[in-house]
Amino acid sequence: MSAEDIERLVVERSLAREAFDDAQVAGFWAKAVASYRDAQVPGISPDGGLQLAYTGGLQATFAVLAARELRVKSTASHYKAFYALQKLDEPRLRAHAVRFDELRATRHESIYEPEEDQAEIAVRLAAALAALHEALPAIRAWLVGERPELGGTLAPVGLPVRPPHV
Repeated sequence: MSAEDIERLVVERSLAREAFDDAQVAGFWAKAVASYRDAQVPGISPDGGLQLAYTGGLQATFAVLAARELRVKSTASHYKAFYALQKLDEPRLRAHAVRFDELRATRHESIYEPEEDQAEIAVRLAAALAALHEALPAIRAWLVGERPELGGTLAPVGLPVRPPHV
């Protein structure tokens, strides 16, 4: 862990140290995989799919932080979660954390802008699903490496990325 950065987040109360058992880490993971799968349900709107894809990345981030006995405790919790994931001493996860934070801005536009081009949102959804398709197996492998006893309990990612809505 980038101890100084993480400790600063704990001191400023953006993160809290909290013990999570394996079942709780697996619970966050199960939610991440379910959100990723739900984002690919045929007929879902591009906005709905984008929200679910983003949520899957956030929940996967929570699983990683929980495995390190950290919980986000901030009003800017999504930003802080992705920032903390970037600050863990895990180079294999850093690029995924950066991508998840980029998805945060895309999600923000999708929610708060009234006149979004649905074809553009479908393209963003496809990019989000592609990012998760790459990130989730890497995060799962990291979780099993961090807590080997989770190897038999973490749901596999499973679904391929589907084409965007157009």
